[in-house]
Amino acid sequence: MPVPEDVLRSTDPVVPTDFQVVDVIESRRDAPWGAISAPTAVAVLPDARFFLADSARGIIHHFDRDGLYVGGLDGPSNLVPIDLVEHGLLLFVLDAAERRVLRFTADGVFRDVFLDVRQLTRRNTIDPSALAIDRDGRVAVADARNHEVLVTGPFLDLDVVVAEWGSFDGQIDTPVGVAFGLDGILYVADRGNRRVQAFDRNGVFLLGTRSIDEIDPQLIAPTGIACDRWGNVYVADTGGQHVVVFSPDLQVIDRIGTDEFDDGRLRRPVDCAIGPDDRLYVADDQRKALVVYEIVYP
Repeated sequence: MPVPEDVLRSTDPVVPTDFQVVDVIESRRDAPWGAISAPTAVAVLPDARFFLADSARGIIHHFDRDGLYVGGLDGPSNLVPIDLVEHGLLLFVLDAAERRVLRFTADGVFRDVFLDVRQLTRRNTIDPSALAIDRDGRVAVADARNHEVLVTGPFLDLDVVVAEWGSFDGQIDTPVGVAFGLDGILYVADRGNRRVQAFDRNGVFLLGTRSIDEIDPQLIAPTGIACDRWGNVYVADTGGQHVVVFSPDLQVIDRIGTDEFDDGRLRRPVDCAIGPDDRLYVADDQRKALVVYEIVYP
């Protein structure tokens, strides 16, 4: 039976070799999008249009593939968008205010309430903190308050509850980021333990990065996660002021945004997303900006 590393390791791995800054969209009152108070999440459509959530202002900004501003999405008045996901040419928005997932069309028009997260659990309180949807339509919602990840089947019935509170392998403390990789592998940003862990489709622990219990953890405050088409894992390390790139079996490949004299210097990255044009989009809460990098593959 294969060991977890073999399950996650590609037989023909392709890893990025460089990252080049191509655009920076910053908070400016004289810009069409105005001031950005709390950039929280980013998502990219298959045609390279992208969306940036500002949770403090309750706004989701819409940009075209060239970075030109299209406008703000017209959603519920009390919206608090804390995560964005593209799936099936639709934009899915995790709303912290009402603990639900909303759907918008690719043009940014509100469609419907896709999922009431509270219906997935019998707990009295829930604090949804991150959202992911895989190719099969499974939905993963991280619950930071109860230290678990709720995963549905394609028909939105609860399929598996991933992990429980703790610091041992397979346990989590304050999950704030989730992403599906190759073969439905679920990656979880385990903020309290300063690590990322990987779980299979049944919620079984596979492996993780070095944690807070070890001498040299590889992450300080992992937050948003994204996976590219090769299964490489990109983690916005808010405390480390960079994005850490891992291979599918969680070996460090590179760190992005560390050059002090570069336009792509990151200060407090909170989320990231991969576009169809091999670009990495990073929301930076301290810079009040969205930084876009070109990913160079061999």
